[in-house]
Amino acid sequence: MFLALLIWVLGNSPPFVLVLCGITIAVHALHAALLPSVSQLFFRDRRPGIWAAAVTIVLPVFFLFPQFEIMYVATGLMLFCLVASRLAVRGGIVPAIAIGIGIGLLALLNPASITVAVLWLAYILWRHRPARSARFACWVGLAAIATLAPWTWRNYRQFHKLFFVRDNLGLELYIANNDLAEASFALNEANGCHRLMHPNGSDADGRECRALGEAEFYRRREAMAFDWIRLHPARFWVLTTERLRMFWFPDADGSPGYARSIAFVTICAIMGMLRLGWRRDPMVLFFAGALFAYPLIYYFVQSDPRYRTPILWIPLLAGGYFLADLTRLAPLWLGERMNGILREMAAWRIGA
Repeated sequence: MFLALLIWVLGNSPPFVLVLCGITIAVHALHAALLPSVSQLFFRDRRPGIWAAAVTIVLPVFFLFPQFEIMYVATGLMLFCLVASRLAVRGGIVPAIAIGIGIGLLALLNPASITVAVLWLAYILWRHRPARSARFACWVGLAAIATLAPWTWRNYRQFHKLFFVRDNLGLELYIANNDLAEASFALNEANGCHRLMHPNGSDADGRECRALGEAEFYRRREAMAFDWIRLHPARFWVLTTERLRMFWFPDADGSPGYARSIAFVTICAIMGMLRLGWRRDPMVLFFAGALFAYPLIYYFVQSDPRYRTPILWIPLLAGGYFLADLTRLAPLWLGERMNGILREMAAWRIGA
């Protein structure tokens, strides 16, 4: 709807592209600017967020994808965490409805985002235990369902099928799991798999999709994907483990700086979560739950950098926590080492 509005105002023209890119860049900037505030919420300390923002500014951890919703989802999830934490503490019907509308809007942007939003709501209800938590959660659920209802009804009228927000999973499973498939979108573009088997690139598949309708076309492709998986379990396992690895440690694919930057963020995030766990900080439960649940679906379809973007702010904050801890402890360690060296030198002089 947003892209359609811009095209309606500006036409499909160079000014449209410039405005769209400018807005996307502004959302990237807002994403970085929010990290210290979210860090204050999570850790009661802004320094991890400042480190996380510095990493996003200095290192190429994001691609500019103005045609996709991914950065809006990432920024929206951070705003949701900030707002929902305040509303949930208040309790009451109106704050619950506001939170439910927020969850519904995020789900319309990206259905996978609901895992993070729901986990955050569960975390703050568990930590703060407002009065009548069960009733509060029910109102949140009803508001989220009401927010999703108009689009769901539109989909049913258009496709004569009920599904959650959008449903081309069958096609994506088929593209990612077949005799030609490799683990990433870039590799499938290079070997011709995407061009030969996707209706965007294959005239035959495009005509079949138009003849059958999208819902039936995707259903048949899903059946073909599951048949292939049953017949090739070993190859499916190899592809899945490769996709899991690429989500956190991507291949260069022509961008070695990006691959190294994401690997750096992942390693720092692991160290940060270990520090949180060692200190028994309950925030590690939300981090672990979100980083487990959100990417699950993406391990079964072809890997792509844009799938990582909506959730990357959590590894950035966990990594920022580690970097902030490291910079705080480093002077103490150096001071202790220097004192030890001076003591050894003094003992040597006395002995001499």
